[in-house]
Amino acid sequence: MAGSDDINTIVKFIIMLVLKFGGGLGINHAALARDVAELAKQGEKIVIVTGANAELSRVQQERGIMPRMITSERGEKSRYTDEATLELLKEVYGGVCQRVAELIKENDVEAEAFLASDENLILAKRHGKMRIVEDGKKKVIDGDLTGKIESVNKDKLEELLNSGKVIVITPPAITSEGQEINIDGDKVASKIAVELQASKLIFFSNTKGLLKDVEDPESLIPEIKIAEADEYAVGRMKKKILSAKRAIEAGVGEVIFADGRVDDSPIQKAIEGAGTRVS
Repeated sequence: MAGSDDINTIVKFIIMLVLKFGGGLGINHAALARDVAELAKQGEKIVIVTGANAELSRVQQERGIMPRMITSERGEKSRYTDEATLELLKEVYGGVCQRVAELIKENDVEAEAFLASDENLILAKRHGKMRIVEDGKKKVIDGDLTGKIESVNKDKLEELLNSGKVIVITPPAITSEGQEINIDGDKVASKIAVELQASKLIFFSNTKGLLKDVEDPESLIPEIKIAEADEYAVGRMKKKILSAKRAIEAGVGEVIFADGRVDDSPIQKAIEGAGTRVS
């Protein structure tokens, strides 16, 4: 763990920090929470967006529900979300979000957990009918309760942050008609970072960062400049890199993709150079 002087030096250069804790296997929430608490004690304002994709799939299978993943015409994969899946998502994602807040509080820092639908924190619009590719064929499906972000309740977030709390948020969001819908957590983190003009947006997953070869954990890409981002925006990295590019173009200082499995100081290590930096 970095000493107090090291943390003070870091905080001088960070005004707002937005973190995304991925939903893959192996994310070390306890270590991340300790690091969050250290930074918060130095006056850092922090928003965390939590995922729970792997845990949701596990619970679905445990209850005899087969998860359905769909692929859009643009090649983006997402979870098909019907009413039953949405209720289970709220239970599982909400539970992980609450647990992260509790871990932070165990380190003597106030934290509060929210669904993105609470307090109308994230307003979204339902996709409705969707064009997908399934078994090599193009189809149109309905009944999917997913959507895209329309706006972030910046005033409410700033009010909560100014109260001295670390804010922890997870899907679902809410529509203007009052319907809860599933949204992409990475996009939530990016949108919040843009609205709050975060100096750093850090995505923690179960890899060391962005990899040239997803099958080779040692093929880390240490840095990507905005001018060359499109060259890397292919395959499974496409959504993440384009999301990072949009965030930086909209005023976020730097985007980092880092390892969330680290036992000791994962946030400090990311800030100090671990992972993939996009700037």
